[in-house]
Amino acid sequence: MRRLALLALGLPACIPMQQMVEPKRELPVTKVVLYQNGVGYFERRGKLHGKEVELRVRPDQVNDVLKSLSVLDLSGGTPSSASLPVERSGDRLAQELPPQVRNATGMLGLLAVLRGAEVEIDSDEGSMHGRVVGVETTQRHYVNAGGEQVSSEPMLTLMANEDQLQNIAVSKITRLTIGDKTLSVGLQQSLDISKSDGAWKPVSVTVRLAGDESHDLIISYIHEVPVWRPAYRAWVEAGKGIQLQGWAVVDNVSGEPWNDVNLTLVVGSPLSFKYNLHTPHNVERPDLSSRLPDVAEAPPEPDVGYAPAPPPAPAAAEYGGGVRLEAASGSGGGSMERVKGNRRNARDSVAKRSVAGAFAPSAATKMFMDAGDEEGEVVARDQAMANASRMQAQRAQAQDQARRQQEQSRRDAMQRSAQALVQGREVGALYAYEATTPITVPDRSAALINIVSRKIDGKDIFLFRDPQSGESPFRAVMLKNGKDSTIEGGPITLYVDDTFAGEGFIGRVAKDETAFVPYAKEGGFALNLQQDARVDQLHLAKIIDGRITIQGKRVATRTVKLESNRDKPSLAYIKLPLFSGMDLADPPKDLVRAGSDVYLPVEIPAKGKAEAKLVQETPIEMVEMGLTSQVLDAFRYYLQGKNLVDAVAGPIRELLAAQEQRAQLQREQETLARQQQILDADGQRIQGNLDSLPLGPVAADLRKKLIGQLATTATKQAEVAKKLVEGQVKLAAIDEQVRTLLRQIELK
Repeated sequence: MRRLALLALGLPACIPMQQMVEPKRELPVTKVVLYQNGVGYFERRGKLHGKEVELRVRPDQVNDVLKSLSVLDLSGGTPSSASLPVERSGDRLAQELPPQVRNATGMLGLLAVLRGAEVEIDSDEGSMHGRVVGVETTQRHYVNAGGEQVSSEPMLTLMANEDQLQNIAVSKITRLTIGDKTLSVGLQQSLDISKSDGAWKPVSVTVRLAGDESHDLIISYIHEVPVWRPAYRAWVEAGKGIQLQGWAVVDNVSGEPWNDVNLTLVVGSPLSFKYNLHTPHNVERPDLSSRLPDVAEAPPEPDVGYAPAPPPAPAAAEYGGGVRLEAASGSGGGSMERVKGNRRNARDSVAKRSVAGAFAPSAATKMFMDAGDEEGEVVARDQAMANASRMQAQRAQAQDQARRQQEQSRRDAMQRSAQALVQGREVGALYAYEATTPITVPDRSAALINIVSRKIDGKDIFLFRDPQSGESPFRAVMLKNGKDSTIEGGPITLYVDDTFAGEGFIGRVAKDETAFVPYAKEGGFALNLQQDARVDQLHLAKIIDGRITIQGKRVATRTVKLESNRDKPSLAYIKLPLFSGMDLADPPKDLVRAGSDVYLPVEIPAKGKAEAKLVQETPIEMVEMGLTSQVLDAFRYYLQGKNLVDAVAGPIRELLAAQEQRAQLQREQETLARQQQILDADGQRIQGNLDSLPLGPVAADLRKKLIGQLATTATKQAEVAKKLVEGQVKLAAIDEQVRTLLRQIELK
């Protein structure tokens, strides 16, 4: 009978070591590759002697491990199998346990539900064997210095034989052995379920190897990990480019430390997905029992033949100074040149008497004052000022040299601290940063690893992201990535001239790409954006059957005018969207294109104005049937060319002349039409006045006068109407002439 021993607290320390289960050998993690799609590649490497090696992974990792597990034996052996416990729901397993065990916790709780079970007990009073009757609490009275006291103690009642019951205090039990196999197995399963309820829920994957000899193993797999994140620092100095430093934040939540591993960080996201291989998957099948045959057939005679030889196994793949200052002084009145000779002689004599060179200006000043020489006083004062200026220049020179040495020391320290700990290389379509030294990252901790440290081209600029909004520009850094590697997106801290300037976010910058990183707001600029669209360079392409094909360009021009109030020259970039279907014409120098947008550079002088233009154009083709304004422009452009065809140029000249005649006639018609409108209005006014006059001799003279005016107006109306008709006839004739000429022209 299988027995399960339950020991009281403190007893496991007394178990002999040879009775403990020897854990299977685990290989250490030697290589970690982290990707930006949420997975990591892990390699375990080591040598062992035996047939089994164990992997302990969390249940949330086991599906990825099963999907990607690879075992290589570099010593020539082969893995035979890998096994792991089947995942079953803890609720489902608990329902399969006996109810007595499902709810039992601890020695007292277990004894309370083992009523009727056979047990064997070791205690301070000896060994007992029997069936559990139950557990009850008894009270014991005793007297001490404080008086009479009452204590409670659980007591176990056992049926030693059919008619004998024994009591034993639960606290005196040192060992309890369950004699019921069902209960003992159920208790083990209950403990397994409880173990799975913790935060760390290990699943043991046992890899079995063929042969007992030594094995040199590489075990690799992937599972889900936090994404590594880059963060950057950039030092910007005017005219010296940008020193870029990048750090990667790496999190280890794998459940075990990474000790001296070969760490690789990969830029890019290879495709990956989740797939449940651990949980058994049952498929519902149709029941075809009704199709079972009623009569069984006898087996046929066996066939005899030869099996083809198996193909040969493929060969195993092996993976394996200071600043010089010059001071000049002089007086506007030229007093030194006006000093007389006797005064120079006096100064020379004074200089001779001060052979030791300790002649102080105050003494000289006193001597000249005593002598009543004002010019000597001026000379002494100038000499003192020159000495003071010389000393001040020397102090400034020393301070400047110390400052420059300090700045150089800061640069040297920055260069030393920015030494990258990785080497970059292309891996197919990906880019990998491989650590040059082993990396250690404890479990449940993060590490910062320097992945980028290099000098790149760039400068401090002003950026107008939306020039039509009227908002102030950003202070930004323009980064020009070289051909070394892609810069992955992340936060960036900017230092301009060794001073913190702001923070920004840099997007993914591929090789030979330029990025603009805003880090602060800036004022002091006024921007005006003007837009213009026109059709230009129209020329005659062909004329067939009166259909005129014209080709040219549609041109869109945007002019940016900037005015600066800053005391220094500035370089600004204006972000403008490109018009779809149009090409850039003569793009300005240093123009940066980014997808469907461009960044237009504008250099503005201090307290000055500047402008820049962005021109886009696209070819166009129009087909016309008459003399439109575009056709007339194309005809004139054609006649200005050198390679004229007489059969085409002659009719075109006639067409242009006819068109000019038609335009003149059209203007005359418009003038006549206005005259007709005026005469019609006058006629209506005169007729209205006639209608309002009363009948009789009183208004006879006025009526006669109005009738005369009305007749004159009618005569003029008839003349204007006649001219309008004649003009319309002439216009029709000209139009017919144009159509005839167009039909005669053929240009291909």
